[in-house]
Amino acid sequence: MKKRWLSFLLSAAMLVAMLPTALAASDIESHWAKSYIEYLDREGVINPSATTGNYEPDRDMTRAEFMRYINRAFHFTETTSISYTDVPSNAWYYETIQIAERYGYINGTGNNKMEPEGKVTREQAAVIIGRLFKADPGNVSPSDLTFTDKSQVSDWAAGYIKAAADKGFIAGYSDGTFKPGKVVSRGEVAKILYYYLGTSLSTAGKAYTGADLKTDTTNVTISENCTLSDAAIQGDLYITEGLGSDAVTLTNVTVNGSIIVSGGTVTMVNTTSDHMIVSSPMGRLMQVTATGATHIKQTEVQTAATLYEKGLTTTGYEGYADVVVNGGERVSLTLDANVTNLTLEDEATVSTTAGAAVYHLTADKAASITGYGSVYQADINADGVSFASSVTVSGYTLGRGVTATIGGQSVSVSSTAGVEPASISVDLNDLSALGSGVNISLPSGKSVSSVTCDGATLSPSVAYNTSGSGIRLLTSYLGTLTRGSHTLVLTLSDGKRSSIAVTVTNSSATADAEELVFDRYYKSSGFKDLNVKLDGVGAESDIVRVVLGLSGIDYGFNNSTRALVLRRGLLAQLRAGTYTVAVDLANGEQRTINLTVEDSTPEGVNIFVAEYDTYVPSEPDFALPLSRLTVRNVTAVKNSSVQTLKEGTDYQVSDKALTLTKTALENFRRSSGYVEFSVTMSDNSVYTLVIDYI
Repeated sequence: MKKRWLSFLLSAAMLVAMLPTALAASDIESHWAKSYIEYLDREGVINPSATTGNYEPDRDMTRAEFMRYINRAFHFTETTSISYTDVPSNAWYYETIQIAERYGYINGTGNNKMEPEGKVTREQAAVIIGRLFKADPGNVSPSDLTFTDKSQVSDWAAGYIKAAADKGFIAGYSDGTFKPGKVVSRGEVAKILYYYLGTSLSTAGKAYTGADLKTDTTNVTISENCTLSDAAIQGDLYITEGLGSDAVTLTNVTVNGSIIVSGGTVTMVNTTSDHMIVSSPMGRLMQVTATGATHIKQTEVQTAATLYEKGLTTTGYEGYADVVVNGGERVSLTLDANVTNLTLEDEATVSTTAGAAVYHLTADKAASITGYGSVYQADINADGVSFASSVTVSGYTLGRGVTATIGGQSVSVSSTAGVEPASISVDLNDLSALGSGVNISLPSGKSVSSVTCDGATLSPSVAYNTSGSGIRLLTSYLGTLTRGSHTLVLTLSDGKRSSIAVTVTNSSATADAEELVFDRYYKSSGFKDLNVKLDGVGAESDIVRVVLGLSGIDYGFNNSTRALVLRRGLLAQLRAGTYTVAVDLANGEQRTINLTVEDSTPEGVNIFVAEYDTYVPSEPDFALPLSRLTVRNVTAVKNSSVQTLKEGTDYQVSDKALTLTKTALENFRRSSGYVEFSVTMSDNSVYTLVIDYI
């Protein structure tokens, strides 16, 4: 795969090199698509004509050309046999269509034809690329769109058009229309690919960092084996089918959109995202490993996959919290992880390893659960669900009329212990609130045979006492639990089991420095400097450096409290998620802090925060959508009045960022606290630039 791609690039480079300099790119110098075409040219996706040197950005796009651009953009190279009657084997696009057929992103037009010389419409382009990025079309109809010609949009395209338009990847026209049936030009396809691709990480073996990401696009696309570290991705991260089974490693990466795994063998270290999709149209077995402080809130498994957890370091957060199997057809999932919720929306075969645990399984379709793991609670809502005898099922409920196989036995009656409460919260900083312990009630006439916590058997009188109606978990025992999530399992005298979730926190901000919480919304109570007391630290000289991920970060030190200070202006640069902060000490030891960054910023509010050090002043840059909008005005409040800043004197605008000058920063400076600068864009959207003075 790599050799053929390299050969293609070398050949293309030789052809372009042989062109007269005056001809190269002669027809895009003043064209609106110039920047998009030039970027895709550098990526080897779009090249000028070998005979004219022109890109022809306004020429209609044919289906064959569109497939060629897709194949190049995502590094699709594998072929399959084709037999379309209108695709001769000696045509330049024969292999292009073989590749497109192999990756399954475009269909023939019927009657065994592909129509390679046919044209691509705007709605077709939106659907094809949207499907590659696993866009969710949802239950959207043309009437849900805002375009004035929405009635002309095909039903099958409405959801993809809305998804692309909402993200700004495909725009309508100035008259409010979308023109779904209009043929796309080469320039329009370049723009669509530019924004969908975002930053293309396409060099095999390269170590990328957040500094390599473009600021005018939100997505990131990985199409070759590489590493990416210390990066915050505003949009989606797409790992393409073009990788085959090659390795990709993500370290200290936060993804605000979705992680889409369609190719490669992926390892995630200290990586966070609310949503991940694992789906290979090629039918390959996808393997994803979560390690370190990785936390994925929801994972959708749509094709065969293996999910591993290895060496997780963040207490209380699973690598994969909720897993949903929804492939449409029967999906095979191997689970070597602990998950809170496993939901089988479609038929599935799930194999759990000996160390795997599912706290709550919901089966809405027929499924086989094999292996050696544990399921604490199963809600079975369909016939055809079976658990191997080697899988431990603590309790289960059956839908009306549903029969299942558990432990080799056919069951038709629910088995749950009926224990209350279902969850317990413990604050290590306020154990007195629990009194002598927490009461757990049992069904009438039942007693406890055994109690375990995270698999370890608890001793009566040491961890709990029995009573007539149940047991009392002793506060003296609960106070020994570490922060995070724990699972308590009660086995009753009738053999039934019930699990109770125990959440342990510590409300003291400085009583224990191992875990801290920060809110990046500057108007919240959680937006504050974090004072961290560390064992072995009595003076600033005891600290050699503070590291977040792989990079050293600035910090302060409070001499009166002997505490490390993580300043709010710096923490606000981080996206919501979990992080590991390492503190290297002068004595050679290291202290580790688990940092959770929350974000209570109201929806629709655009805020950027930066520090301004009055002793070592620097001019901060703010990345704004300047590729499609212009700055209307910038204002700030001084002496209780709103003042308008002057471009050139108070701020500078480039093609990607707005920079506040020292003149403005000093003019509006306060002795302490922050100052808000409001930037109004040409579409009346407002961005708030918060400067925290230190």
